[in-house]
Amino acid sequence: MQMIPTVFLALLCGTSAVQAQQPWMRLDQVVDVEVLPGWRQADGIHIAGLKFQLAPGWVTYWRSAGAAGISPQLDWQASDNVAGVEPVWPRPKVFKSDIGQSIGYDRDFVLPLRIEPTADETVRLEGVLDIGICKDICLPAQLVVSAELLPGGHPDVEIEAALADQPDQMDGSASCVLRPTSNGLALAGEIDLPSLGYAEAVVFELSDPSIWVTDAVVARDGDQLTATSELMVGGDRKPSIDRSTVRITVIGETQAVEIWGCAE
Repeated sequence: MQMIPTVFLALLCGTSAVQAQQPWMRLDQVVDVEVLPGWRQADGIHIAGLKFQLAPGWVTYWRSAGAAGISPQLDWQASDNVAGVEPVWPRPKVFKSDIGQSIGYDRDFVLPLRIEPTADETVRLEGVLDIGICKDICLPAQLVVSAELLPGGHPDVEIEAALADQPDQMDGSASCVLRPTSNGLALAGEIDLPSLGYAEAVVFELSDPSIWVTDAVVARDGDQLTATSELMVGGDRKPSIDRSTVRITVIGETQAVEIWGCAE
């Protein structure tokens, strides 16, 4: 018999703030997550999923949350028979506010996981998820998930739908220019891409997590999209990047595309 996945939720700080705002609301009424056990593929990769459920009006965030969001951190080190876990983030939504841009989800969603077992045996998945949840205020919360994932299983329609909803992979690379600024570097990318709808957002993600990337300023001229972000690090160090490893995501109203590599 497969073990029932379990989830433990703990608020790292600000519990009293949630209770003061909504005295009747417990944390598990704000956010809940369920492990979908999924299936083992012929190539040995196990496809599972995390089903997030949010109370109406609450938001949580995509892998790169923007200046006004809280980017999630997923830790799977306590797992057994696991060589690696790759989250496959479905297409997010862009939220604009007076303090900046945030990127995430204001509805229930499934986050697929591509899990590489070390042997074709049962996977013991143990994860600590540090996420942000926001409504009128933003709070960090910690979710601990646990599940046994057996070999075999069957495709799950919710996981398959989330996999189909990830950004499309775009061939080629953007043309990028770096120039010094008083705070670090400005990264400007030009992408040949037809419009994805009103109010497109562009996100640059770097391999070095210590580099802060500002929300991109975006402009469009026909099929050419231009986006510029500033790159900053602490202290006197100047940021240094390998343009070939830059991940660029363009998010429109109903579609998103992802580009790997940023050429000179």
